Amino acid sequence: MSVTEHDFTPRPRSPWTGSRYETRHRWQLDLVSSTAEATKELRELAAELTAADTAGWWLMEPMRSGHLLAARASRRRRAGQALGSSPQIEGTTARVERWRLRVVNEAPGPGEDVLDTRVTDRTPVLAWTGRRVHQVSGPIIALAVLGEVDRHVRPTGLAQRLWGLAPARVGRNFDLVADGSALRLHAVQDGALVRIQETLLFQHAADGAVDLLQAAAAYRRVAAVADAMATAGGLLISADDGLLQVGFDRSLP
Repeated sequence: MSVTEHDFTPRPRSPWTGSRYETRHRWQLDLVSSTAEATKELRELAAELTAADTAGWWLMEPMRSGHLLAARASRRRRAGQALGSSPQIEGTTARVERWRLRVVNEAPGPGEDVLDTRVTDRTPVLAWTGRRVHQVSGPIIALAVLGEVDRHVRPTGLAQRLWGLAPARVGRNFDLVADGSALRLHAVQDGALVRIQETLLFQHAADGAVDLLQAAAAYRRVAAVADAMATAGGLLISADDGLLQVGFDRSLP
């Protein structure tokens, strides 16, 4: 008599029902009131996507603007389907936040503070020669940073004026702020130009993800950035339509 062995290990419980699931990750954070709440929601979302992957779900198309379209096999097919056998789709991996440069040149309104590079001795001040960016004054910045600034602005160039360079509170992003520009998202503290507002892009965090684990990893990265901003003294200003604004006290270094 032959004995057939069966694997009775149950599949992990699915967070979604049916064989097709569609949603948009855009408004889920609109009701949070702190960076801690945002971090909690992001990590719970990552855990949900991980559980769905383990339960046999897969993405039917790469994620774009938070749009998630997933499917799984029928109950009968799932019964004989090995874990981790989800079909693959073509696409790029979910984007990792890279070096970004924001150029700020805002006409000031009545009574608004403006950037005066003559009194920003702790701020790198740059200029555009018409062919390249070079440093004029302030603390010497790394050649790699100067090269990245030049690479970003070379296609369009800059206005012929001085520019202050301000690093992000968290991450590798920088702002170029024009001399005389209104200081609405920045402040000068003891001669240093600093950001007083940061932005977290929840809606686009998982753009390009081709599987649920990539999307989960993208949301965990956003959660880690939110944690780091909170540690640096950031407080949530608003959360709306997939965009979170985090503010920093002007007195913080």
